Order: sequence, then C-alpha cells, then structure tokens
Amino acid sequence: MAYQLTYFLLASISIGVLIGFLGYLSRFCTMAGIRNLLLFRHMEMFMGAIGILVGGSVGSLILSLIAPTSFPDFPVLFKVNLFTKISKDVLMFIGCLGLGIVSTYADGCPFRMHVKAGSGNFYSLVYLVGFYLGILYFILFLQDLIMSTLSF
Repeated sequence: MAYQLTYFLLASISIGVLIGFLGYLSRFCTMAGIRNLLLFRHMEMFMGAIGILVGGSVGSLILSLIAPTSFPDFPVLFKVNLFTKISKDVLMFIGCLGLGIVSTYADGCPFRMHVKAGSGNFYSLVYLVGFYLGILYFILFLQDLIMSTLSF
C-alpha cells in the first residue's frame, strides 16, 4: 500500500511539474482565449481551451473505465449526496459564473495565476489564497444557502 501511495505521489508531482512547465512556456490562459476569440477573432488560444475540455473529458472517461467506483462523486468536496442532478447543475453554474466574473476582474484565469505564483509573483499568490478561500466558503456555506433558497 505504501508503495502505491509513493508511486501515485511521484506521478502526480511529475505530471504537475510538466503541466506547470508547459503552462509557463506557453503563457496559456483560458480567459484570454475566449477574449481573443470574441474581440479579435483569433482562434489560437481558444483552441487550447477546447483542448483542455477534450483532454479532461477523455481523461475522465478513461479513469471511469479503469476504476468506475473510484470517482463516483467528483469533485470530492462537493456535497453531491444531498442534491439532485438538477440542483448540482445549478450550483455548478452559479459557482462557475462567480469564478468567471471574479477572474475577469482579477485579470487572469486560475491556471495562469497558478503558473505566475509558481514563478514568484506575489499578487498571483494573493489571488490564489482568495481563490481557495472562496471555494471553501462556497462549499461550506453558500451551496446550502442557495439550495434552501431555490428549494430543489
């Protein structure tokens, strides 16, 4: 068991370092991809965002085929057992809308902020502290308030 944990830890760190390195070199940002598509009709960064969606979907499909019972309620911290499918979709939409608005005002997407924080940018680190505190606040308090208000 300890051997498997070490293997998964090393694999996760290796993949994280690779993705961080590629993100640093590419200067990729999903928000900029959507902005460039809407304002300037440039497709280069937007195709990267499409690639992330396709890669995440294929990766999720592969993981669900390999171990179907390992990821029944992804994301793990989301209290999915309390709600129906429709209410989960409403909560995710509200959370994504809030994240998009805040990220737009903060001048960057969370992926780009992770890359900039990893390269030593203090303001990106402050953004990420607020980002993770906001996630925690939403999970612990807001989703119950929203669900009681919507009464699904």
